Amino acid sequence: MTRREALALLLLSACGGGAKAPPASAPGPSLKLSPAVALVPAAGLSWLVEARPRELLAHPALLLAVARIAPDERWDAFTRRHGGVDLRAATELVVAGFPETVLSIALAFVDPARVEAAFRARALAVDARAVEGGVVRAWGTVGMAREQVAIFGHEGVALEQGRFGPLRAAEYFAEGKLHRARPALGADPLARAASLLGDAPLRAFAPGPFEGGWARGLGGLLRAATAVAGSVTPEDHAPHGALGLRVVLTGAWGDDALAAAERLRAGVDVLTSDPLCRLLGLDRPLDGPRIRAGSDALSLEITLDPRALGEGLHTATGAAIDEVMRL
Repeated sequence: MTRREALALLLLSACGGGAKAPPASAPGPSLKLSPAVALVPAAGLSWLVEARPRELLAHPALLLAVARIAPDERWDAFTRRHGGVDLRAATELVVAGFPETVLSIALAFVDPARVEAAFRARALAVDARAVEGGVVRAWGTVGMAREQVAIFGHEGVALEQGRFGPLRAAEYFAEGKLHRARPALGADPLARAASLLGDAPLRAFAPGPFEGGWARGLGGLLRAATAVAGSVTPEDHAPHGALGLRVVLTGAWGDDALAAAERLRAGVDVLTSDPLCRLLGLDRPLDGPRIRAGSDALSLEITLDPRALGEGLHTATGAAIDEVMRL
């Protein structure tokens, strides 16, 4: 995945326009869908992004960034193509990556018949359909990839692209059938990273080990990190709003924590000199960066201007977002 595609996916996981959410009915007695992130299996997970779009859209600070790159007409077209599933109205949205699979889960009011009909319209071929425990699944080939959709009544929908597997685990978690398996944020190293990061309407996680080019990131700290996690929280204290960014790196820093913190500071300086980061305004923060060191975690906090971020994302990811929204 390129940096532009990753930025586009992160943005799509967090934002929308100004749509009003239709009322969602209560979850069925046999399914526990919330929190949606608890449906994602830990086994094999490469990365995970979770968001609360409806909550995020209540903050003008984020809308400033979104307005430049995701006008309503794009989201309306996406909604029509996916059977009325409006991500702007989702209370929870999770996108998780595995070596050969991307799993997306949205909790929002859905019309099961429309969602299934839209899947059949997108698919070159639908292999089969199954109904188990109130969950409707259909799978087949869409474009050049394998896809499977699971519809949880009127409460939500999940889409699996690539090699099948994680979606069935998500369904079993919802049905309470996986007692020994752990969800993504219920197992270390991400459980520890999540506890340190705290709650936020947009969070992202990646477990180690980090290899190749990633291992050289942040002054080489990723090579020794067990996990990296980040969050974005809209803030209202600035005249035009602000976005608080927090990043946590877990690892066995021990007595080397202070030295690792200095390496992190140097790595951030190098990162913010990158043309892409300058384009996003990371070299012109409203506050910070502030770096803290602990025996098992390093943290970075920085406050960004949403206007600069929106303009930068518009330039950096516009084409990539067009591709993602055509899925």
